[in-house]
Amino acid sequence: MNPGAADAAATRGTWIHNSVEDYLRGLRVVPSEQYKPYWDGVPELLDDLLEGGRVLWSEKPFNQPRWAQYVGEDGVGRIHYYDESTGHGYAGCCDLIYMNSNAEIVLADFKTSNGPYSARFPNKNQNIDEKTKKALISGVFKTKKTRLQLAAYKLAAEACLGIKIVKTQIIVTTAIKEFNTQIFTFGSEEVEKDCESWLQVLKSYYELHPQA
Repeated sequence: MNPGAADAAATRGTWIHNSVEDYLRGLRVVPSEQYKPYWDGVPELLDDLLEGGRVLWSEKPFNQPRWAQYVGEDGVGRIHYYDESTGHGYAGCCDLIYMNSNAEIVLADFKTSNGPYSARFPNKNQNIDEKTKKALISGVFKTKKTRLQLAAYKLAAEACLGIKIVKTQIIVTTAIKEFNTQIFTFGSEEVEKDCESWLQVLKSYYELHPQA
């Protein structure tokens, strides 16, 4: 374990999230040399994603006064999910909800990472070095974990905000030039499977913690 590295990663992640929020609100973002490699390409990516669309939520409601009730006194937007039949519930804060140029509502999560994410394990016949191969294998598990997180946010957002989320996305920034910015998009069928998986995780948690 390296607590210093974990703290640095958390600080970096907070900076990226705050900077994305500032950028979407039209504020100028000037990264330090330390964070510049993680910010390179992000403004262009956001511009491409949002072209012809509009932001609905960026850490908190974005020009959506009807959702003001989900912003706490600390200025943080939080949504929640509760199943009356099971008594299972949770709350959290999602990164970004936007409507794309096709009028589809998309839920996205930002990640900063020292290594790439990956949607699938590398093929053994791929001509890549061993270090990159191990990083991509690790990236598969990061992606799977984040998909469950997005599924949780989707159910909460739909319950609280009265919207229908069609797609989810993972947006990753790294300091590795080859994987500087990555984006993974999941369609409705994949998202529904992720939601089923998340609800199973939630059920297992409450079975292990019946007093929660």
